[in-house]
Amino acid sequence: MNIRLAKVTTGLFFVLLIGCVMAANYQVSNHTINLQVATDGTASITEKFYLFFADSNAKVDFRNKSTQLGLDLDKWIEFNPIFKPNVGSNNQVDKKIIYNEADQSYLEISYSIVDPIMAKGKETALMEEYSVKVTFFDHFYQSGLWVIPDNTSITIELPPGADTQGTVEPQATVGATGTRKTITWTGYESSNRLTLDYVLWKKLVPVIDMSAITTFFFKTPTGLSIIGILALVIAAIIWKRKTISAKIENFVENNSLLEEK
Repeated sequence: MNIRLAKVTTGLFFVLLIGCVMAANYQVSNHTINLQVATDGTASITEKFYLFFADSNAKVDFRNKSTQLGLDLDKWIEFNPIFKPNVGSNNQVDKKIIYNEADQSYLEISYSIVDPIMAKGKETALMEEYSVKVTFFDHFYQSGLWVIPDNTSITIELPPGADTQGTVEPQATVGATGTRKTITWTGYESSNRLTLDYVLWKKLVPVIDMSAITTFFFKTPTGLSIIGILALVIAAIIWKRKTISAKIENFVENNSLLEEK
């Protein structure tokens, strides 16, 4: 029942939305949300609202409207409430909006999240465990379900070197962008749980303690013995250098004479 109710609610929302938007002779044909997660669990987010225009006049009208609204996000939200950030509503900073007109025209909103959207769990010398904080995605919680609406996709780019752990819910596609694993939810998709866990592997950097090394070689009996042995070996090599060189030269000369004969 919850799934059916969520679908009806989502369907009605988009019918009303498209009805309002159609009056302006354009539709939001696709909505993408991309979250790039940093190693500390914070995220930079980019949302794109792809636009479909009824005709060239509608495209010109929207261009003129974008010039009028400029970069003021509040004015854009007043113009159409769909044009708003959808992740972490109480933690958004550095919010920007821009209209890009091309073969695929879209309105782009970018912002950052102040607090980590990933909760840090167990930590060892080799790795750190993280889990998504579902409260940052409250916009997608409807009637007891987490719902990714139709024509909407959410992509989370994990930090470089991170690996997913356990089951991702709702059902998602796992891919990669360079060294980053990506998790993509594509609507329509729903679940009574929103889960994403991953492991961030640490880089092992050898630590060289020069103070400890100096103390070992110059202030311990074993270290001083090693230095003494090395000094004797080096002295012996220097002392025997001429003898060794003469033997090598005699060997080469004798073998050369044999080859000539």
